[in-house]
Amino acid sequence: MKKCLFILPILLVLTGCARNGMNFSLKSVEQSLIEKSQEAGMNLDSVYSVNRKGHNKRYCLAMGWYELGKTYSSMNRDPEAIYALLKARELYTDTLTIEYVSTLDLLGKHYNDRGLYDDAINTFMTSRRLHEQMGDNYMVALMDYNIGVAYFGKKDYLQSRSIFEGLLDNTNLDRANRNACYLHLAYIENDLYYMDAAERVEELADKYLAGCRTERDKAPGYAIKGISLYYQRENDSAFVYLEKAHRLSDNLSTKILAMTGLEWVATQRRNYQAAWNAEILNKEYMDKINKRSNQLEITQIQLQHNDEIQNQRYHTRVSRVIWISISLIIILIAALIIYSIQRDRKREAYYLKKYDDLIQKQIEEKSNSEGNRLMEACEAFRTGIAFNLVNDVALQKRSFRQEERDVVVHDINLYFAGPIAALRAEAGKLGQQDINLIFCTLLGFDQELVADIMCTSRSNMRSIKSRLKSKISAESFSLYFKE
Repeated sequence: MKKCLFILPILLVLTGCARNGMNFSLKSVEQSLIEKSQEAGMNLDSVYSVNRKGHNKRYCLAMGWYELGKTYSSMNRDPEAIYALLKARELYTDTLTIEYVSTLDLLGKHYNDRGLYDDAINTFMTSRRLHEQMGDNYMVALMDYNIGVAYFGKKDYLQSRSIFEGLLDNTNLDRANRNACYLHLAYIENDLYYMDAAERVEELADKYLAGCRTERDKAPGYAIKGISLYYQRENDSAFVYLEKAHRLSDNLSTKILAMTGLEWVATQRRNYQAAWNAEILNKEYMDKINKRSNQLEITQIQLQHNDEIQNQRYHTRVSRVIWISISLIIILIAALIIYSIQRDRKREAYYLKKYDDLIQKQIEEKSNSEGNRLMEACEAFRTGIAFNLVNDVALQKRSFRQEERDVVVHDINLYFAGPIAALRAEAGKLGQQDINLIFCTLLGFDQELVADIMCTSRSNMRSIKSRLKSKISAESFSLYFKE
């Protein structure tokens, strides 16, 4: 049901814009949306390749990319959302529209979530200027708040404090965000002045807590108030607030702040065991944040890499068109020359030979195309997580865990989907162990790693390989197994 809700806005945009001119499979959008943002984007582009021209095509395509970005945003997939929203931003021709500024608003949010604060600030400032021209005072105030949050994340506390103080009495901003300004100001005062601003921090924290409606919303306020009470040597009260913040919050940053304060309180009380436990727990929270951050960074790098590949393929296609055009012109000139000097048998034989060589080269290129496609699939596989995982297992000289095998098998089926489909069309049913043996061998993994991935013995691998000879053609077998 969730998947249907995610895909529905995109389908509505596509059907509304493309109508009868749509040459598109809705199932392919759904599948590519789940697996790869690049494929989903390419499918969006293909919708308008026929019977769509000019401004209307760009607008509909921009809306499709925007809806794709919103869908990825709802799935908390920041890199894919950023990629789709950037595509939408480039396609809009009229910037003074709600669709364009909505794209900027969502893009700025994801920049902020990813820690790209300068990009977030620039994006929010552009959006603020457009909202101001459109007369939307609420959105102008909200963009000011978002800019303040970005400056806060960047640790430019002077800029962010000035913005938050200006928003406290701005009635155009909603009540919840105005209340959140007190929390940000409390954090800023604490980060700038520590114990020298303890009373001011406590005052701001109390104002924030007074404006919260639920206990869970109060958790970050409890944490910063507990820190301020610790600085004022009120350890008992500080412990109560910090413990409550740690218990109520699901946010790792809030938990870390609360646990840091509890560690200080325990140390002040000379309860070194409690301080040690707090330090260990804090380290676990930090490891979780670092792990999540690293994984997101890897995803971002992969997304950028995929974007570069798309650009390279585009330039390759353009170069190929130019090369074919030049080749056709050369062939035409050659044909005219051959016709004009047809009595000269030597020249005629020369051009016929050149023509035969060209045909032979095309035949050879065609015969090598399957190998080239496999090489491209291997190169793509080596950019994924599974290849790094195999290398780590090999370096550590240990066995695969089951979840690691699942990752490797998943990536094999993903990156070699085309060759696998071709093999199954040729040989009928091929088991997953057959597929694993073929493509792990093709990738150059040694026999011990392959046997471990297949969860079998080397002698059984030989049996599987022997049976493969009877399942697939000798030509296909020699393509995958160099013997």
